[in-house]
Amino acid sequence: MIQLNSFLLIGGYSRRYNYSPMPPEERFWTGIIVLVLFVGVIGYVVYKSLISKDADDETDSEWDKGIIPWNFLPTTENIYEIFIASACAIVVRDLDNYYMKFPYIDSYLKKNFRDQYYYAEDSYAYSMRHVVRIDSLAGWSNRNLQKGWKVKLINFLAGVAIYDGGINNDEQRYLLALMAKLNLDITDFESIYQEKLTRKNERTYRAEAHFSRKESFYTILGLEMNASMEEVKATYRRLVKLTHPDRFMNESPEVQKQMSEKFQEIQIAYESIVNS
Repeated sequence: MIQLNSFLLIGGYSRRYNYSPMPPEERFWTGIIVLVLFVGVIGYVVYKSLISKDADDETDSEWDKGIIPWNFLPTTENIYEIFIASACAIVVRDLDNYYMKFPYIDSYLKKNFRDQYYYAEDSYAYSMRHVVRIDSLAGWSNRNLQKGWKVKLINFLAGVAIYDGGINNDEQRYLLALMAKLNLDITDFESIYQEKLTRKNERTYRAEAHFSRKESFYTILGLEMNASMEEVKATYRRLVKLTHPDRFMNESPEVQKQMSEKFQEIQIAYESIVNS
């Protein structure tokens, strides 16, 4: 038979274990200390939240001004965003042909940032509205990127500039200025870009390149350069129906990709001919 011992609890303690009750004065000061600690913890949490919000607001404000924040770390994901921002800084220098440059930009990023790639429509739109400043781009790159990354960046931008058939004077000045600010040399450009960046008669070159590019647009549509606009429109409508991605939804991913690229190529060719 289990014998039950009686307990007399005083102040939350059992006399069976010889505990003494806490004196009223000690309970009072213990309560004060607990209250102070509680208020302190709550205050610290609120303070950190406000500081974090202010930091985010300050970062957004810097981006809005075209300035890359100092706390923007050089992770591969962030470098991917830097490439997008810098590409848009080139695109705005040739708005007449901007629509021709984005397929190249997207293709390059998909190939060179496979693990980070996503179709960054929002990033493109934001960077076109808030163009990154050349001094900020160069400063951030010099602080955070090794020379190999800087060479990649400058050649990527040269590729963006030249993709529509030539480099205009504004693009040329920008690339050469950025080259100097990145502590690079003309020899750091790929040979094809070196030639175009150092040509004196850029206007003549651009006219020649534009003619060559225009001829290729007609070739894409399977037409001669003397084809009438009615022929161009009729051929475009026919090719769009034949290559539209919806027709290949049940095909393999490789076929879908191939036809999607062909569809985009046809659209670019048609728009270039119509708008020329």
